[in-house]
Amino acid sequence: MLSSGAVSGYGVGVNNQPNQVLAAGGVLWRLGAAGIEVAAVYRPTPGNWSLPKGKLNAGEHLLLGACREVEEETGLSPVPQVYLTRASYQLSRPEGPVTKVVDFWSMRARNPHAAFVPNEEVTRQRWIPLAEAGTVLERPRDQQALAVFTSLPTVTASVLLLRHAPADHGFAGPDSARPLSTSGRAQVAQLTGLLALYDPAHVFSATPLRCVKTVSPLASVLNQPVNGESVFDAEEGNPERAATRVREIAVDGGGVICSQAPVIADMLAILADSDDVKLPSLRTDPGQAWALSFSGQTLVAAQRL
Repeated sequence: MLSSGAVSGYGVGVNNQPNQVLAAGGVLWRLGAAGIEVAAVYRPTPGNWSLPKGKLNAGEHLLLGACREVEEETGLSPVPQVYLTRASYQLSRPEGPVTKVVDFWSMRARNPHAAFVPNEEVTRQRWIPLAEAGTVLERPRDQQALAVFTSLPTVTASVLLLRHAPADHGFAGPDSARPLSTSGRAQVAQLTGLLALYDPAHVFSATPLRCVKTVSPLASVLNQPVNGESVFDAEEGNPERAATRVREIAVDGGGVICSQAPVIADMLAILADSDDVKLPSLRTDPGQAWALSFSGQTLVAAQRL
C-alpha cells in the first residue's frame, strides 16, 4: 500500500481439485501510530510468525473461508478488500505429494484492539509495522502476499457491483415488475452472506423489482434501506453518469449496487479504462458480483466474486 498500482480482475469461488489442499487467509491491517501495521500470528509448530490463514472446509467459498480463518486465528473481525495473490507449494504425504494452494486478500480489521485468545495452533498475535513485516514474516508465500499488498495504494472503500439474480421468465406482466425465479431466490440467500462480509455502508438498486429483491435481504441484515436509483436502470442509457455515480458512492464510504448486465458492463469498461485497471472480461452472470476497490475516487482493483 505504499505506491500506486492496479490489479486485474480475478474470479474467486469454490475450487476443488484432486491432489490439492486448499487454504486461504489475509494481510490483515490497521492504522497504528507509525502508519500501517499488519497482523502476524505465531504457530508453535513449526515455530515461526506468519500471516493468518488456514484450510478451507469442503465446498467452502474461498473468500468466506479466508475471513473465517483470519478471524479464528487472530480474534479480529476482517473486512475483505483486494484479492492479492495465489501461492502454491508441495507437501509430502504418505500417499504421495500434494499441492497446497493458498489465496490471500488484503483485509481491514473491523475491531483492531480486540483481545487475542491463544489456542493450540496459534499462541501469540502481534501487530507489525509494514516496513518491518518483510523481515518478520519469512515464509515465501507470506512474502509474496506482502509484495502485492505494498504495491497498492490504501483502499478507502469497496463498491460491490451486482447483477440481479435469475428472474422468472414465465412472468406475463411488465418487465419492470418481473420477480425472481425460485433459483434466483435461492441464489440470493447464498449471496447475502458473502456480500455482508464487506460491511457495505449503503445499499443501492436499479428500479426493476428483480434488482430490488436481490439486495433486500442484504439490506435487512445490515439494517439499511434499499436506495432505488434509476441511473442504474438499463433503460436509462447513461453509462457515463452511472460510472460517475459509482465514484460518488465510493467517496461516500462504498456500498452495494444491484443493476442489469448492460449497465454493469458499461460501468466497468468506463471505470477500468479511465483508471488503467485491466479486466479479462466484462461478463457478469445473473447473481454474480464484482468487488471494486477504490482509493478515493480512483479504481485500483476489480475482482469478480
